[in-house]
Amino acid sequence: MKWDYSHNLLQVSASLHRWYGLPSEYQGNRIIDQWLNQNQFRTVIALLIDGMGTEILRPNLKENSFFRSFLSDSASTVYPPTTTAATTSFLTGKSPRENGWLGWNQYFREEDDQIILFRHHSEYGTAEYPDDFADRHLPILRIYDELNAHGIKADSVWPSWASHNPSRDYEDLLNHLLREAEDPEMRFVYGYWDELDSFMHEHGPSDPGTAQMLKDLDEKTRAFAEKLPDGIGLLILADHGQIDVHSYDMKNDGELCSFFRKAPALEARTVAFYLKEEKKAEFPEFFHHRFGDQFILKASGDPEAQAMFGPGKPSGRFEEFLGDFVAFAVTPLQLCYGKGTDLRGNHAGMMEAEALIPVILYPEVSE
Repeated sequence: MKWDYSHNLLQVSASLHRWYGLPSEYQGNRIIDQWLNQNQFRTVIALLIDGMGTEILRPNLKENSFFRSFLSDSASTVYPPTTTAATTSFLTGKSPRENGWLGWNQYFREEDDQIILFRHHSEYGTAEYPDDFADRHLPILRIYDELNAHGIKADSVWPSWASHNPSRDYEDLLNHLLREAEDPEMRFVYGYWDELDSFMHEHGPSDPGTAQMLKDLDEKTRAFAEKLPDGIGLLILADHGQIDVHSYDMKNDGELCSFFRKAPALEARTVAFYLKEEKKAEFPEFFHHRFGDQFILKASGDPEAQAMFGPGKPSGRFEEFLGDFVAFAVTPLQLCYGKGTDLRGNHAGMMEAEALIPVILYPEVSE
């Protein structure tokens, strides 16, 4: 079990942190460093398109498309390849192991609940939590906040659900980014778009609609890039890719559920199991019999398992969030628990198409 942290999203983030004089314990991405040093941009826009992995681009866009024409590099995202872990790592420059943001939902013993970090809501119940719940329990410093704290003007732009700088649609988000970047004092703008990922969850990345949506995003992004004034650099990346998946509902498996003291957490393709004490010893053999050729099961204290979540000093709650055992998907199967079985596409496992993300640089890097 290995994950590539030598050519990774963490290096992409480190390049930006170092460019602005912020501390980073990681080396930068060589191509991004070259791009920044060559151009000496006044402002950098970092646009993250959720789900737009490298393996999504190649079969769905022509070689002369905007995204593929300016594709400068392809790197691994962090593990698990999922939005909660990857966007948090990009914005903080810290691995999931370090910042503690590991997956869609995490078990908090003080609430006795599996809580969706980005939605402040119980995964399996109806409980609602304060909007700052995740930030209070797992405090982080995002790059735009860190820059502003150092007197370097920065901002962020979001889809319509956000309270800060919401956008009606993708074109509105791009126009918002352009207005922000045209501010002569602005130095960094982060934009996030989630429509592609949502579509692929519902229909699957192989659905013809995925290619059509990508073409639309590509055309609108090209038009946006061509409007950018001199001195503004555009970095486009993703948090993860997606694959077509099929599901197994653990909640319908009484024998499997007899092992659980708490419902599973994290992701359907990286599952943290919380087991009854008296059942722990027999669980590995049982799980291997059920899923051994489709998942790798590791005890949460196993060094190989922990290394998957990145380098660096672990968050104080890191091992707690891994439960007793962690299962890592190596095929398109996902293990759901009463919900999510209708998803046609997903991510957060160990397959290459989930892991690889593009690094798109405009203007292009000079030789």
